[in-house]
Amino acid sequence: MNGNWMVLNRLVKSCFFSILTLLLSLEGRTEVISFPPLESGFFISSEPINTLYWRGQNPKALLLFIPGGNGALGLKPDTTDKPYSFYQTLKSLSNPQLTTGQFDVVLLDSPFPLIPVTLRGAKDHLVRIESAVRHYSKLTRLPIWVMGHSNGGISISEFIKYLQSKNELNLISGVIASGIRNESFFNPPIAIPVLFLHHQNDGCRSTRPNDSYEKYKQVKTFTTSEVEYVQITSGEAENKDPCNSGFHMYFNAGLEVSKAIDGFTSRFLSPP
Repeated sequence: MNGNWMVLNRLVKSCFFSILTLLLSLEGRTEVISFPPLESGFFISSEPINTLYWRGQNPKALLLFIPGGNGALGLKPDTTDKPYSFYQTLKSLSNPQLTTGQFDVVLLDSPFPLIPVTLRGAKDHLVRIESAVRHYSKLTRLPIWVMGHSNGGISISEFIKYLQSKNELNLISGVIASGIRNESFFNPPIAIPVLFLHHQNDGCRSTRPNDSYEKYKQVKTFTTSEVEYVQITSGEAENKDPCNSGFHMYFNAGLEVSKAIDGFTSRFLSPP
């Protein structure tokens, strides 16, 4: 009897440590996850939705990032990282050694260039964002925050209007509007927290700091949740196109950016 108990005890311990090893291997893992769009039709591409998933260790929420530029990241099945400094700033939000580590982080790829920027409001693009939100909400059971930078600011403002038209704004838990384009605009009502981020020295003509501040003031008049404007002051210019580098892309200002995101979102995420 004692011998059988010892065998069973060793078996239980072995299973426990196998499961623990598996769970630890999942923490901090980076992988490309692909899935189909929620809808199909004449105006919606059947191309799969590719995402790069940075898994945190003890996340309280998931940050879905819609890139600026042409929106096409060129993710491949074997992509393990995006070394550009801006993406590394976002990745740091999943690492408790660099930030509070309270987020899983997902980068959303586009199968084709979103140029002109009016494509940011096209049904195909909005369905892809919604598909990613629903996919990761089901996969992780975490509240989803959506962030867009530069041209991605149009994506998030159009996505909010898209959800408002379906009375489903509660699908997301918060929004981060970062360095958004001048023509981005938001409609009432908005009942989720919104953080506006912008560098005070942004030299891109399409993303003027004063314009984003005016949008912040406008949203402040009709939101029923919290809205905040954070001006980034650190970082450096680069000898490149000011719409693709330097202050606009928070070059060498990553710590200030991640701290601003951490500080704002912590008010709305569940305590550990």
